[in-house]
Amino acid sequence: MAVGEELGDIRINNDVMALIAGIALTEVEGVVSLSGKSSFSDYVGSKSKDVEKGVTVEVDEVTAMATINLEINVEYGIAVRDACVQLQHAVKNAVENYAGTPVDKVNVTVKSLMVNEQPRMLLK
Repeated sequence: MAVGEELGDIRINNDVMALIAGIALTEVEGVVSLSGKSSFSDYVGSKSKDVEKGVTVEVDEVTAMATINLEINVEYGIAVRDACVQLQHAVKNAVENYAGTPVDKVNVTVKSLMVNEQPRMLLK
């Protein structure tokens, strides 16, 4: 057995990287869901094909680097820009660590602002 000998090609489908990116959203406070999903509970039992709305992954054939595009819903009352920056780092780290694919860009589009539906207590 020679050290460093390649045994063949390994290819990770873009949908798998999209699911990894979608799950990484749960690490960021204030990010409610992907556009097209109502909450993170929608991911329970998800398959990679279920994450089509809200995440796209493109891998450049020349550089082998991924560009990930996210459309998200955020919670009202958070610092939106800060949450988006945290999300970019969380997604980049998750895809690089789990899929082994280097990530060039993580583009984030905030599609909706979600207001907490719990009524506020009125002062008497």
